[in-house]
Amino acid sequence: MIFTATVSWVTAVLLCSMRLSALLLMTPLWQALGLPVRIRVILIAMLAFSLVSGMQLVPAHVPTDLFGLVMSGLGEVVLGALMAFGIFVAFAAFSLAGNLLDLQIGFNIANIFDPTTRSHSPLIAALFGMVALALFFTMDVHHTLLRGLAFSFEKIPLGQMLELPQPMLLARQFGTVFSYGLMLAAPAFFCLFLVEICLAVVSRNLPQLNIFMLSVPIKIVVGLSVLAYFSGHFASVATKVFGAMFGYWEDIL
Repeated sequence: MIFTATVSWVTAVLLCSMRLSALLLMTPLWQALGLPVRIRVILIAMLAFSLVSGMQLVPAHVPTDLFGLVMSGLGEVVLGALMAFGIFVAFAAFSLAGNLLDLQIGFNIANIFDPTTRSHSPLIAALFGMVALALFFTMDVHHTLLRGLAFSFEKIPLGQMLELPQPMLLARQFGTVFSYGLMLAAPAFFCLFLVEICLAVVSRNLPQLNIFMLSVPIKIVVGLSVLAYFSGHFASVATKVFGAMFGYWEDIL
C-alpha cells in the first residue's frame, strides 16, 4: 500500500489536531487520567490522522502563506476552546457539589492543615471528580464525544472561521455549574443543614457542651450516610449534566 501525503491532507491533519488539542488539553479529562504530555500529543495526532483519513476531511481553503495558516489555526483553537468550555462546566458541577459537602461536613479542615501531604486535600470533591470520570466512561459519553467531534467537522469545516457565540449562551452554560452542582449535593446538603439547626438549638439550651467537638463526628456520620443512600441518583443527574454539554455544542455550532 502506497501512502501519499498531499499539501491539503497535511494541512487538514494540522488544523484537526489544533482543534482537538484545544478541546482536550483545556479540559480536566486529560488531567484526571494522569497521562504524560508526550502521550497526550501522540494520542491527539493519532486521533487527528484517523478523523481526517476516515471522514475524508479537507480544509475549506488551503492557506497559501504563513499568515493564512496561522489565522486558520487560531480559528480552530478558538472553536476547540469553546467546545472545551462545555466539558469543563460538566466536570465543574461535580467539583462544586463536592466542595459544598466538604464545607458542610467539615472535611475542609483538612484543607487548612494536612500534616501528611502538606497541601490542600478536598476529600469529597476529589471523590466526586473520580465519580464523574467513571460515569463519563461507563455511560459511553466518550463515544458520544467522538460523534460530537465528527458533527463539528461536518457543521464547521476545517479552516472556516467561526462566528463568536452570544455571551448569554456562555453565561447560561456557566449557570448550569451551580444548578446541577446543587442538584448533586442537595440530599446530603439539606440534611446537614437540618443537623446544623438541631446543633444550634442544643448549643443554645446547653451552653456548657462543646458543640464544635460534638458536631464534627455527627456531621461526618450523617453526611456520609445520606450521601451513600442517595448515591443512586448520581447517574440520572449525570445524564442531564452531560446532555447539557452536548446541547451547548449544538448551540455554538
